[in-house]
Amino acid sequence: MKRIVLLVAVLALTAVGASAAPATYTGEVWTWDSGRSIVTLYDAGRQFRVQVTPDQIARLQLHGYATVTGVLLGPDPIETVLLPPRPMVPVPSGPAASVDMTGRITALEQNDVAVIESARGPMRVWLADGSRSRFAVGRPVTMSVRVQPVRMVAVSAEGATAPGPTITAPAPVAGDQSMVTGRILSVSPAGALTVDSPRGPISVWVPDLSNFRPGDVVQVHTVVQPR
Repeated sequence: MKRIVLLVAVLALTAVGASAAPATYTGEVWTWDSGRSIVTLYDAGRQFRVQVTPDQIARLQLHGYATVTGVLLGPDPIETVLLPPRPMVPVPSGPAASVDMTGRITALEQNDVAVIESARGPMRVWLADGSRSRFAVGRPVTMSVRVQPVRMVAVSAEGATAPGPTITAPAPVAGDQSMVTGRILSVSPAGALTVDSPRGPISVWVPDLSNFRPGDVVQVHTVVQPR
């Protein structure tokens, strides 16, 4: 069977073309590349990458707010990938990590994403449509998080997948429930995972990092309830 080569040009980053002159940029630190001295900042629903000096990289704190001086870069190209002409489904590739925590909503974004301040630092998770009718900034919430490492497996022409366990859909529960499948962008020493998603990177905390590395694909199930 023939395979199709797809070239994915850019990530869904809201950035303008590269600027030649250094300037000052401020935002929440999502991730950085120490080898290339590039930091990715998040501000008001936008992500942007800035080429900075190594001494500025050394002062960064994950999910902290930072002001850096450097050159604005365009989105980072994604390498050419070879994809089979069949749909892909996630299957578990290791033990899941689960945790329950409490926190307080510090921001509600227009795309139904909440920033929740917890004892483990800020978490950024999806909510259901119309979240502003159920949640408000400053309101305390409880949050359940389950992160499952997965591998993407092609579905055969007959609808079967490769051997292995399958992921069952979560049962309906009270609160706003979401399931995000994405690639891990960064892992902090404190246990926070930053995971790519169509609404921008999400961030969750796991108690054990041994099964999670940048570049791995995970499925993140969250439930957020007012309290």
